[in-house]
Amino acid sequence: MPSKPILLAYFAGWKDWSALPLERDAKRLTHVCFAFANIRGDGELALFAPDDADQQARAEAHFATLRRLREINPELKLLISIGGWAADGFSDAALDAGSRARFAVAAIEFMQRHGLDGIDLDWEYPCHDMAGIKARPEDKRNFTLMLAELRQRLDALSDEQGRQGEARYLLTIAAGAGQYYLDGVEMPEVAQLCDFVNLMTYDFYNGWATRAGHHTNLYNTPIDPEGDSCAKSVALFVQNGLPRDKLVLGCAFYGRSLKGIGNAGLGAPGIPKSNGSYSYTQITALLAEGRAERHWDDAAAAPWLLVDGDEFVSYEDAESLRRKAAFVKEQGLAGTFFWEYVEDETDTLLATLWTHR
Repeated sequence: MPSKPILLAYFAGWKDWSALPLERDAKRLTHVCFAFANIRGDGELALFAPDDADQQARAEAHFATLRRLREINPELKLLISIGGWAADGFSDAALDAGSRARFAVAAIEFMQRHGLDGIDLDWEYPCHDMAGIKARPEDKRNFTLMLAELRQRLDALSDEQGRQGEARYLLTIAAGAGQYYLDGVEMPEVAQLCDFVNLMTYDFYNGWATRAGHHTNLYNTPIDPEGDSCAKSVALFVQNGLPRDKLVLGCAFYGRSLKGIGNAGLGAPGIPKSNGSYSYTQITALLAEGRAERHWDDAAAAPWLLVDGDEFVSYEDAESLRRKAAFVKEQGLAGTFFWEYVEDETDTLLATLWTHR
């Protein structure tokens, strides 16, 4: 495990990074996951639309930027994140020994071609087709075997290149934060194969929500005692074989919204399919303009907004992240990560995580 707490950022490769002081944050972050590469065909990986020359050029420029950041901070680890929501191809790639070998070769070749330090798999989710992707019952075992193939090859490459200790190539995953995810994976074996696991403790209330609720709350509340929370997810995963020192807690640099709640607040029904999202940059603008009223739910250790007297927004702020950072220390967790780097141009959230790591 890393010698200091993990502070990992997901960087969306399709976004413009130019407005943020990357050189400053190179010294704060321990890991960066570039999102996303996707599986194309049998044993092939590609970034976004392979035939989109502008997107490809931007991606190559982004990789060059990340490598420059590592020159500023040689301890910074750069990973390619493969997958994401609705990213297909995993079930076929994991299906048999031959497809797993071809995938592993392609993933490691991609990693080496771009001068990266590891691979992050974001399969959403093994055994589940909720995102409209192919799924099989065999995914449960095959996911473990896919990770084992990658682990063996990454370790062999580390040995071949003389990469020792924290310089060895990394293998990580992003994991859904509920029982549905655990039902589709062999967590004790998966945890053993991974350097650490990024637990996606956000989107508890998401684009399908029909009532107002926290999307990344630290604790359960009397309003939603049977719902999700970061603390509940951590306890669940630890009980199911994920060591605390391999668990990285997820934070959200964006908010989830629902219209039509009036002044009712938490728990109120809203207009179906009126869900939206706001970056933290946009949230601060709403507050500055006087369009939003901030509320604090101490039971959940989470804030929420009422926007224009009718729209509910669940989000993170400095107060909630201080509470999460303290929780990470109390629980002996590996650290924190967040989605997504460009969502906060004010530096409030990253600065909070960095200061209280």
